[in-house]
Amino acid sequence: MNRISTVFSLSLIAAAALITGCAGPQGASSGSPYKTLDGKAPLIIGHRGLPGLYPEEVIAGYQAAIAAGTDALEMDLMSSSDGVLFVCHNPFLSDTTDVADHPEFASRKKARTVDGVAVPPDWYISDFTAAELKTLRVKQPIAIRSHQYDGKYPLATFQEVIDLAKATRAANPASKLLVYPETKNPIFQRLLGVPLEEKLLAMINKEGWNSFDAPIIVQSFEPESLKMMRRLGLKTRAVQLMDGDGINFKNGTLTYNSPDTAKPYSWLQHGDPRTFAAMATPEGLAEIKTYADGIGPWKVYIVSAQGVDAAGNPVKSLSQASNMAPTSLVADAHRLGLFVHPFTFRDEAARLTATYNGDPKAEYKVFFDAGVDGVFTDFSGTGKAALAEWLAAQKAR
Repeated sequence: MNRISTVFSLSLIAAAALITGCAGPQGASSGSPYKTLDGKAPLIIGHRGLPGLYPEEVIAGYQAAIAAGTDALEMDLMSSSDGVLFVCHNPFLSDTTDVADHPEFASRKKARTVDGVAVPPDWYISDFTAAELKTLRVKQPIAIRSHQYDGKYPLATFQEVIDLAKATRAANPASKLLVYPETKNPIFQRLLGVPLEEKLLAMINKEGWNSFDAPIIVQSFEPESLKMMRRLGLKTRAVQLMDGDGINFKNGTLTYNSPDTAKPYSWLQHGDPRTFAAMATPEGLAEIKTYADGIGPWKVYIVSAQGVDAAGNPVKSLSQASNMAPTSLVADAHRLGLFVHPFTFRDEAARLTATYNGDPKAEYKVFFDAGVDGVFTDFSGTGKAALAEWLAAQKAR
């Protein structure tokens, strides 16, 4: 496998800047009110459908996200044992389906290590055929969210989401609805004999979508997955995701204590000491530019949070912390021609810093001010409303 080099020359960065332009976001120089790379409105990306209300990654949730005005349907890809791509966040099934209620599948429960993390015994998608997976029903994995739709919907296939997007676009010729799949745990799945990349590329080709302007963006936390697809002939837009596992509220720095969120699994395999933080440097961004068109950072890379109590000890939760000044990540990415889609925006008060005073729309506006090109959100309606308010305020100035 190709590995990311740890050192890049300043000349490479300078050359990339010259190619893409050094004047900052195009919107800033074109008269557009938007501060995005292309001067267009930032995308509201329906993260796993509309999981603020529906279970994750079910067709009804994607339909609701479309009705709420989402610009893109985002999903994680997993493979059945017979090579059918399903949309599901984890390779195991107990947290999002009723698999534990199916005695016929009891014997398939097993322990595995996923991307360096030992997972307690569970049921894995890769051990089930597509027909068997369709007998399961999906549930909401987050306790504080609505459970009114638990048990009502089957797992969805990637093809079903594609068909929904195509039908939506056909019914409204002005629609620019995108499909935004992630190759999830791709090395783990390949080692199990159910690789994602070839199947995904074949489906993209079948739809006639293998071009830069096609209504699809491919994403992954694993650079080797994106690089492999490029070698196989992928021509669509691609996004390198960037993770972390927490925030040190003493100083606002990101923490990287869990193997699966600290670094891509390929780096862990090869003993690479770096974390995802290396991708946020000018050198890391320059390398990403060689195989991807954008980055999808955890939003803390752009605006982190900090807080201490009266004794000088770090606070215990995000809601007790306050925003720090934005980093230069968006500007650094834009200088290289990379768009920026941070994740994940949510309405719950516990997910918001004290700076936002309980208003989730206030968070979006901070990021629109920072010039992001899109946002992954569990609540597409909130994202669209925040964008409308932000735009009205820009025009009123």
